[in-house]
Amino acid sequence: MPHNLLFLDQFGTMGGGQRVLLDVLKALDPQQFTPTVALHGEGDFREELKSSGRTLLNLPLGNYHSGEKSLYDMVRFCFRTILCSLILSWSILRHHFDLLIANGPRTFVCATLAGWVTRRPVIWHLHNVLPSGIALRTLVFMSRWVDQILVCSRRAAEPFLKHRPELQSKIRLVYNPFPRWPSSVPAEELIALRQNLHLQEGFICFGILGRTTPFKGQICFIEAARLVLQQFEKAYFLVIGSPAAHDPQDQTYYSDLQLKVKNTGLDSRVFFIPHQAEILRYYALLDVVVLASQGPEALPRTLIEAMYLGKPVIAPDQEGIREIVENGQTGFLVDQPKPELLADKMLELIQCPRKRESVGMKARNRVMTFCSWKKFERELRLTLANCLNETRPRNSESALERSEVCE
Repeated sequence: MPHNLLFLDQFGTMGGGQRVLLDVLKALDPQQFTPTVALHGEGDFREELKSSGRTLLNLPLGNYHSGEKSLYDMVRFCFRTILCSLILSWSILRHHFDLLIANGPRTFVCATLAGWVTRRPVIWHLHNVLPSGIALRTLVFMSRWVDQILVCSRRAAEPFLKHRPELQSKIRLVYNPFPRWPSSVPAEELIALRQNLHLQEGFICFGILGRTTPFKGQICFIEAARLVLQQFEKAYFLVIGSPAAHDPQDQTYYSDLQLKVKNTGLDSRVFFIPHQAEILRYYALLDVVVLASQGPEALPRTLIEAMYLGKPVIAPDQEGIREIVENGQTGFLVDQPKPELLADKMLELIQCPRKRESVGMKARNRVMTFCSWKKFERELRLTLANCLNETRPRNSESALERSEVCE
């Protein structure tokens, strides 16, 4: 009889973590596992799950703005977490779930409490670097009741290991896999898209992708675009992504970005493209992908996608990014995500098309090896088997200590 798995997610809208969860669901053997997903809110992620026939449950975690939380948000989150723990405990007993997999920090506590109450094993899947503060200290404390912690990079594990080194026995390093996309877009589709966006031939195209929020640094990208255009006119800059619908801070930020572009006369070169469910054809437009994150990243999904498609990437010189990007070989790193440094690197790549092509090819080869589906599926199987006590005792080995996972 298949094991019943309950996945938890904090958003109904699509993001990097949600795309990874879709990858996890695709990797499961239906003869061994029956997954159900509990998630909060409406959006394209929920619709994608519905269209693929997944069983869904509601998880009323509530909406919160990005960045530092207010006291009101923290109090509200505590009450919501207790409520969700009770709902999950009832659902676990009613539907006979064997294992809980929490796919984001906001779901970690309620999953752990419900797992403790119902005596079910719990897995955390961490896709980002948690900042210091009350939230991190709470999760470090709760981690003693977790069976396994999946991390998408070594950098993501560091805050936990700094506070509790003994957690190394629970942490398993599983690099997110490259997307299962075709390597190219039909020429006629690409031509139609360029015409629709009024992009002229012979122009180089830079792009930044992801949720439109201050952390992602779109404002730095736009300022870098202004600096580049002062020296080179034949360039376009695409800001691809949308603000969170429930986050007033992100909405204001998005409006400010659009106003800045208009007021500085960049609206014929800088274009805003809302979040796209089918993102591949927009990647195909780009010659260079830029990351400008204003804080530490674990290993951005955008980075893996761009490298898989052979796109040279400009990114901040951070530990998580350095795990797969070698400066000048498989990508280009800048000391800090500042407009001047980004612009200098963009201008350098404008003059070096052969270098862009060479680095893009090496980047694709790197990701195909480093973020392979074979490794991802193997580590997922081992983690599930470990927690379900099918093949070996729990915590028998740490993936951070296994060279074949980190090769």
